[in-house]
Amino acid sequence: MNDLADRQYEGQGNDRKYEPLKDENGKEFPDIPRKKEPYIASKNLAEAVNDALYLRRPLLLEGEPGCGKTRLAYSIAYELGYPLKECYIRSTSRAEELLYTYDNIRRLYDLQEYKFIQSQLEEKQINNSPELTDAIERKKYVELGKLGEAIKLSAESNIPSVVLVDEIDKADIDFPNDLLLVLDRLQFEIKEVKDWKYDALRGEEREARKDFLPLIIITSNQEKELPKAFLRRCLFYYVEFPELEDLRKIIINHFQQDISPIFEVALDRFVELRDKISWRKKPSTGEFINWLRLLERRRQNEEITGEELNKTQLGQLPFLHTLVKNQSDRNAIEQLI
Repeated sequence: MNDLADRQYEGQGNDRKYEPLKDENGKEFPDIPRKKEPYIASKNLAEAVNDALYLRRPLLLEGEPGCGKTRLAYSIAYELGYPLKECYIRSTSRAEELLYTYDNIRRLYDLQEYKFIQSQLEEKQINNSPELTDAIERKKYVELGKLGEAIKLSAESNIPSVVLVDEIDKADIDFPNDLLLVLDRLQFEIKEVKDWKYDALRGEEREARKDFLPLIIITSNQEKELPKAFLRRCLFYYVEFPELEDLRKIIINHFQQDISPIFEVALDRFVELRDKISWRKKPSTGEFINWLRLLERRRQNEEITGEELNKTQLGQLPFLHTLVKNQSDRNAIEQLI
């Protein structure tokens, strides 16, 4: 009995709840995250993920940089035991590259070399070798992209994946439009090779195939407005920065048994600092974790205590260079002294 329909995301940094998916040889897929992801998702965010799982529609995440949009995909893949396919978008990215690339230049070089060897063999009156003929087979020059790999897994093996399309707003404005049909149909054709295509739906209705389809997580930092036709195909969630209690859970999950007595004071000072000025770039959870590590090292060296940290003015907190990333924010903090 297939248990894929029963898999639900909790997002509380728990140990893996479900058996990792395996290939036809009984081996775990190598791109399933092995390391526990200390990610804490709010109840509403976990609900949005499970709605996207049920509908198998892309989940578009927006929020300030560093709020955990990207790490959510790792957390989902780890907890559900799904392979994770990562697509990191650049300004030069094309939608087709997420599906596959075809190295036509390398094929031309190989073809020239093949013709040269062929001429040498003809001079020596040696018959064609099958290996030389295989050298120009077009399939050799196709490399599937991460979204293409996910669609192939669904089409051939009924294996769902988590596909991360990270920072889609970095790409050209045409990029989301070029993805529209792929997101709808979950199929693609490799134009350079006759009759080579993959169809995750297998010609069936989405409802009948939904448990085997990829879950696509798309992140955006809102640098560009996304087309309305693209937005219509997605579920949407704005990831707020974690509240105090969620930050506390993140610390506990991240540091496990190494919880320091200074962390509680640092948490209060960090939240106070974030709320005190109008930031150009607010510090993220990742920067907060780095700040905690440096504070803990100083505490272990008996150079600071929680009481001393609590009495320190915000503008004189140690290691501000881990939290403040531009001069205007630094100036604003110094004005607090």
